Amino acid sequence: MNITRRGHLHALTATLGLALARPALAANDAFPGTWTGVLDVGAQLTLRLVIDPDGVGLISVDQGSGRIPGTEVVLDDRRIRVVFKAIGATFEGALTDERHIDGVFTQGGAHEIRFTRGLVAEAAPEPARLPLTPDRLEQTRAAAGAPAIGAAWSSVKGSATLVAGLRSTQASITVKPKDQWHWGSITKSMTATLCARLAEAGGIGWDTTIGQVLDGPDYQTPAAFRDATLLHLLSHRAGLQPNVIGMEFSSLLLGDPRADRLKFARAALALKPAAALGARMIYSNNGYVIAGAMLEKVTGRPWEALIQAEVFAPLGVKHAGQGPPGSARRIDQPFGHTMTAGKLIPDPPGQPGSDNPVAIGPAGRVHMPLADMLTYLRAHRDRPARFLKPETWTRLHTPAFGDAYALGWLVRKDGGLWHNGSNTMWYGEVLVDPKTGVVCAACANDASAGAKKAVAEVLMAARAAALG
Repeated sequence: MNITRRGHLHALTATLGLALARPALAANDAFPGTWTGVLDVGAQLTLRLVIDPDGVGLISVDQGSGRIPGTEVVLDDRRIRVVFKAIGATFEGALTDERHIDGVFTQGGAHEIRFTRGLVAEAAPEPARLPLTPDRLEQTRAAAGAPAIGAAWSSVKGSATLVAGLRSTQASITVKPKDQWHWGSITKSMTATLCARLAEAGGIGWDTTIGQVLDGPDYQTPAAFRDATLLHLLSHRAGLQPNVIGMEFSSLLLGDPRADRLKFARAALALKPAAALGARMIYSNNGYVIAGAMLEKVTGRPWEALIQAEVFAPLGVKHAGQGPPGSARRIDQPFGHTMTAGKLIPDPPGQPGSDNPVAIGPAGRVHMPLADMLTYLRAHRDRPARFLKPETWTRLHTPAFGDAYALGWLVRKDGGLWHNGSNTMWYGEVLVDPKTGVVCAACANDASAGAKKAVAEVLMAARAAALG
């Protein structure tokens, strides 16, 4: 959310489809046609390149996106480079034979992908992963230049937590296994879980609309969004813009954030629709803020209190909090970092801009230790009936609109649940693998491209360690 210098959350790959002018292609007989590939970003996403006389378009098949136009296109003999400005992504590749384009798709992190001519991607074998060890974690962290990385996993064989690196680049204090990590948009599944709890209690329903909750004597929801339901919001199907831009909201702790959150929600609803209701998936932090505002309206309690009482406490998550962990005057927890003039500079808590605005809490401000994250993930693996009914767990984990996005989770092709999160100073990924019984998490106190790639590698190495 480009509200402040750092006020945005990490978007999943290929989730926007904006209509921009498409540059015409120079004549080149080798590339025209449709190409399909599978991008492995923790979850596997099917992407389609459409190359025709009007330009190059990208479609995220699993996420139901429209054609995302290439805004800069270079075709040079057997090489291709396309910039997709709308989603901040670039693809660079080369024809390796008449049926394949091999290259790298970059959006935050860099990911190798093979496009095959036609509508069917060739199945990519699961890359061999070496199990995570302390030495391997430190080697990966050092190669990425991240201040610190932590990882944890749990399976029937047991649990483990590994950490490596420093809490701050400006001190020699090492990270500890019980340290707190900021999880960004992984908060979304927590907000969806909270919605499930309140839906079972009868306070709100999946089909409850924005208008039914937020309309009142002093406010009427714009017609384009009035009939959007809680399910639309949590599935990124309400047609909302991704972020609120150009308004200032406090990133420092507020006594009662409800007024700020409602102001943010109304600002998001005042924006022009990005798509018709339910038409396509557009990853929107705004939607989760509006969902949080709805919960606050029907319960009379702040989202921060609700998530603690209805999700964290019942599940045994003991040390979760909001915003950047730690104290401003002491390095008692890891600090997030920002790349400035080629150097990673720590962002101490308590400073303006050290996290996303408080209003955005339901979309991405939770921090917690790795052990608590495993506790949360195990609940989604084990689906305890004392916490939610079986059909409610299924609702949380099942895409409602035919794409790959469930309620706060991206569903992998193997049935696993994955998500990532970042406030641009931290980056994390989590995975719930019901088939193998493995849950794992990884996080860095840095969100550079190198750190993102390292976290993705560490997550899969943690999974390999859990599988033994």
